Amino acid sequence: MRSFGSHILLAAALAVASPGFAKDTVMIELRSGDGARSVGIISASEEVEASGPAAITVGDDGTIYILDQNNGRVLAIHAERSQADPEILPLPENAAPEDLAVVHNELYLWSDGVVPLQRSTTADGRSQTLRAVDGGDADDYTRSVFASMGSVPPGPLNSIIDEIGRSTSRPEARPPIIQYVPSRGLGDIVAEVSAANDKAEILLRRSSSEENFLSLQLASEGRIGTVELLDIDTTGRPYALVELVPADRPERTGMLVVRFTPNGVMDRIYDLPIEPGTVFSRRFVAIGPRGDVLFLRSQESRAQVLRLDGRDPGRKLAVARPAKPLNTGKPGKTQKVAIVPKSRGDVIERAIGFETLNWLVTPAAYGRDPGPGCANMNRLRRPIYLIGKRGQTVKGVPYCWGCKTPLEAFVSGVEKGQTAGNVCTKSAPQTNILGVDCSGFVSDAWGLKMHVSTRAIPGITKRLSDPWSLRPGDALNKPGSHVLLFMRFTDDKKVEVMEASPNACKGRVCRNTYSLGNLLMRGYQPVRFRGLDG
Repeated sequence: MRSFGSHILLAAALAVASPGFAKDTVMIELRSGDGARSVGIISASEEVEASGPAAITVGDDGTIYILDQNNGRVLAIHAERSQADPEILPLPENAAPEDLAVVHNELYLWSDGVVPLQRSTTADGRSQTLRAVDGGDADDYTRSVFASMGSVPPGPLNSIIDEIGRSTSRPEARPPIIQYVPSRGLGDIVAEVSAANDKAEILLRRSSSEENFLSLQLASEGRIGTVELLDIDTTGRPYALVELVPADRPERTGMLVVRFTPNGVMDRIYDLPIEPGTVFSRRFVAIGPRGDVLFLRSQESRAQVLRLDGRDPGRKLAVARPAKPLNTGKPGKTQKVAIVPKSRGDVIERAIGFETLNWLVTPAAYGRDPGPGCANMNRLRRPIYLIGKRGQTVKGVPYCWGCKTPLEAFVSGVEKGQTAGNVCTKSAPQTNILGVDCSGFVSDAWGLKMHVSTRAIPGITKRLSDPWSLRPGDALNKPGSHVLLFMRFTDDKKVEVMEASPNACKGRVCRNTYSLGNLLMRGYQPVRFRGLDG
């Protein structure tokens, strides 16, 4: 680690233990539904994760914005009036957002890229709605805010194949990462994050200067993963998101928000209460203007905004809430599966075919308009990415609940006039529809003739004790819920995966980027298919 004599150096010893639990406060509670104080939560089913509000972000005036994408809206609630009914801001028609962020006090969506939003008054003059505006190319600060939570374009495909060889001998050191932080307390800040195994350093400089004015250092008994400078509040205190993923004990994974004094002394730690039953949110933590650390916790019956109480760091920082074990219920039967040895290159190339397939949406593949609805669900059977695309060429094999359609069979099935795509995950699977679900996709990528469920995947894989040993073609599996095919680690130590998802991928096979710590704390297990050649 570099030393900057005149800079303030902070050593934060991070360990995993169980000091006293903080007393977090429930600021906002929203039930599942579509009413004024509700958010849309699609409950989980076998092989499908639950889907709830995707993001929390805070304006400069303290207004808390919650992305309620399943109801097509944003809820706006002022922190000082948290018990009042929220202002409801409908999203632009046909929006399929995955993330929401306030940048320079303006609202932006992430929907396969940055989408600036602007309030507009409805025709009757009684309420407001949100409309997408042409904001040109997003600046470094907007892109960086979204990247901090994994909302980024996927990396180049050719480098995934190159990664297969590199991943066996990758050095511990990783390149410095530049982050652009539109802070509330000190204006636009450029942060350079350097990390290697159990140490990390964050150097801060103002956007108008080339000279660093502060250095924050972190040290851990376990391995440090992602480090993100989240904000600097109006009193000048920096806040960093720190992920701890020990190489030998993944159950000891934790995610912390670390608060520093204006002169760089660490003075408060906030443990993020992520658990196997927590419904995934892309942007799950936000910093208020005056330093409130807000956590969006969703469960299948409700969503809450917690104001985290935090705790004293003491001599050694410790994760107060070690990851809880995953209760997967009854294990799946170990199927008699013919395992044909596969190279990692074969697996990745097969997977890429599902993501990149360009195909014409014929009238027969599209089906009638608007199309059948789903039993027990408030949505159409047709995947979002196909809506309105009859007669057009689209990219990616569609999601199909309970399906495992090989690439070649998908192409021929469309030519024969079969329907494509089915996101009705609470109905019985239909055999006459084309596509793949999460485990069907991974099964095919691994070269399996059978459709092996997430519950049965442990029977054909080896569990990896070290999550950092994941290599392209391995998987992160949550038995009974969802499975992700691992592609690579990004430079900032997030994981890029490929998955078939009715929600996260708009109903197709796509790549996404996630925090490794978040996945492990929610019950995902790193596994290696037994048929892979090393």
